[in-house]
Amino acid sequence: MTQPNVSEPFDPAAVEDYRQQARAFLGKAREYLAEDDLHQASEKGWGAAAWMAKAVAANQGWEYRQHAQFGVILQNVGDATGDDRLRVFRAVAYELHQNFYTRKRFLSGTAIELSLDNVAELLDVLDPFAAPGNGLGNN
Repeated sequence: MTQPNVSEPFDPAAVEDYRQQARAFLGKAREYLAEDDLHQASEKGWGAAAWMAKAVAANQGWEYRQHAQFGVILQNVGDATGDDRLRVFRAVAYELHQNFYTRKRFLSGTAIELSLDNVAELLDVLDPFAAPGNGLGNN
């Protein structure tokens, strides 16, 4: 198997992989939710959001190497588009990530389901900015 050339500033295959993996993680999150595995549902929801942000970052030429940069990516898209929902979606995604470290008795399946719905909307909002030829600037 050939390893990707990570020195390239833009790798369309990586962008597409991130996009597909984000959707797969969201699907898995919903499966875990149906099984009442709230920790895994939450973490996969966070993963879906993070991987779509990685797709955007890779497509835009922005750095994304750690969780803290997730918020930067959403801020960049929000600044460029004026879409204020991204602030809410950022908080929802971070909360899903925090759920992994929360005792189950303090988690709510209903709340997680609503958060996953927000993540689905976030993926739809971010997806166009991971599409080839859709540059936002802010490099």
